[in-house]
Amino acid sequence: MLVATAGCAFIAGNPPIETAAPSTVDTEGAAAALRLAESDYEQGRFAAAAARADSLDAAWREVEALRVLADRALSVAGRALEAQRLPGAAADRYGRLLARAPAAPLGTATLERLVRILSDTGREPEAVAAILSVPGGLETIGAENLRRLTGALTVQELRPLTESFPPETAAAAIVHIQLIRLLIVEEQSDEARRLAARVLDGQPAEPERATAEMIVGAETDFGSRTARIGAILPLTGDLADVGGVLREGIELAVERYRDERPAGFDVEVIFVDDESDPENTAGLVRSLEGRDVIAILGPLRSESFAAASRARGNQRLPIISPTTTEVLRPGSATYTLYDAGTRVSDVAEELARWTLEDLRLRRVAVLEPDGVGLGGAIDAFTRTIRENGGLLVGHERYDPGVTTFQAPIEAVAASEPDVVFAPAASVSGVLAIAPQLFYYGLYNVIVMGSGAWAEPAALRRLERFATDHRVVGLATDRVSPGTPWRRFVADYERRYRKTLRDNIMPALAHDATLLVLSALDGARLPIPAALAAYLESGPEVEGVTGRLRPDAARSVVRRSTEIRMLVDGSPVEADREELLTWLAEVRAAPSPFAPRDSVRVDTLRADTRHRVRTASIR
Repeated sequence: MLVATAGCAFIAGNPPIETAAPSTVDTEGAAAALRLAESDYEQGRFAAAAARADSLDAAWREVEALRVLADRALSVAGRALEAQRLPGAAADRYGRLLARAPAAPLGTATLERLVRILSDTGREPEAVAAILSVPGGLETIGAENLRRLTGALTVQELRPLTESFPPETAAAAIVHIQLIRLLIVEEQSDEARRLAARVLDGQPAEPERATAEMIVGAETDFGSRTARIGAILPLTGDLADVGGVLREGIELAVERYRDERPAGFDVEVIFVDDESDPENTAGLVRSLEGRDVIAILGPLRSESFAAASRARGNQRLPIISPTTTEVLRPGSATYTLYDAGTRVSDVAEELARWTLEDLRLRRVAVLEPDGVGLGGAIDAFTRTIRENGGLLVGHERYDPGVTTFQAPIEAVAASEPDVVFAPAASVSGVLAIAPQLFYYGLYNVIVMGSGAWAEPAALRRLERFATDHRVVGLATDRVSPGTPWRRFVADYERRYRKTLRDNIMPALAHDATLLVLSALDGARLPIPAALAAYLESGPEVEGVTGRLRPDAARSVVRRSTEIRMLVDGSPVEADREELLTWLAEVRAAPSPFAPRDSVRVDTLRADTRHRVRTASIR
């Protein structure tokens, strides 16, 4: 094929002309022709790019010296078709390209694109087959993504894949293990055990190996769909009231599971009473293990949580406490939803990142209340600011036990920050500090606060001048309408016919139970080790108290931080443009404390004048 002629034909918009192969190949002319197709794509002429690239591929694919350029042309065609929202045609080009085994990074990018298109269009079996077919496919896509894709397949979709790809590799083992799980659910335990033995003959990754070993060696009747969950709560004694509402949260989670997953496992919760005494924990753990529970919810206290971890005969039996505020020592398959350090530091880190990456403001100051347990949040915030190019211009501490914080606030204001991080440990702390920030000079900066700033009890009592355009990081949004928290409150009050108000305890118990039930559905095996392995994979679960993600290394459950700004006394999604516009306006306006006769009214916008007059009156 005459490459130079082909290049001219493309410039004219015609297909390439096939002629006898010359003794030499004009690679420079071919590269120029390819650049035309790439230029069409980059400038948004996707139809032209696809046509050019397809023609180039047809002209070059059999020319050894142009094979790399032909691969690039086919990639351009696929991307151009994808940009035209023609996923089927794009997948065809990517599939043809992968069949040629292109070198990285082209092969890697192509597989990623193909898998995304197939999974987005409901063609998960083809996506899994593509990953298994390509050498290094598992490394490209990731084991967790392959597990997610196979988790969407039925027995009928999995069988052809397992027949085509024996369980000799880690990727194929993932597919075989998913089939095994479904066979157990369908009460085909004998076939499941045979397949598990074949998996162990190959090279499975550790999660698949652990599951296969459990199935091969277990004496459990896998046909049983009953899953028992233990719960250690203080149902009598000093903490009986707390234990009662936690029990209600657990029961509500199980009821929701039964309603939403009628074909799921039969779940039984075994409640045991520790009588509000940590000394009873170890014996209760051993008692529940004897009743074949798959996981334990509770206990409440940090020392009880540590004792429960030590008392297990099976160190892979998951223990999830809804309320432990401190992890004394991380342990295998143990988690708490309420670790104080994690809750405050995660939110502080995310606020710092958002300040630098979204607001793009670098001058930051900190106002720290002493002695209220927020040192971890302050450290996390300041460290993140420094490590990511921010400038810490001021850091003042104050005693929250006094009534006036004028000196530290004025010192922070004198450092001329754009953003001030002013966390508070409680509603009373917010009520004390919020108005003083305005009065002592921090009325023209963006104030960032902890979750206490968005507590309903604080927002109900603060004037708008002290809260509006403050930014809050929330692990649990309990104010905005339509949140999982609001739905939970409605369900709880309907079920138990009493007011929940701001009590988060039953929601924490609900979410601890939800994690166990999610692991049960994800693992598809009513075996403690299977649930432990699923939780260790770090799944994200939408809970009442936030988006939950188990962190096995620290024995905590993390939550994704929601960034909110306060407007008219309510948290709404933070709007960068609105915040920056507000900041520019308050800085352009005269001080709200300036004498009235010194304010040039004609220089102010109407909305700014209103805010200045209102603030001056207050």
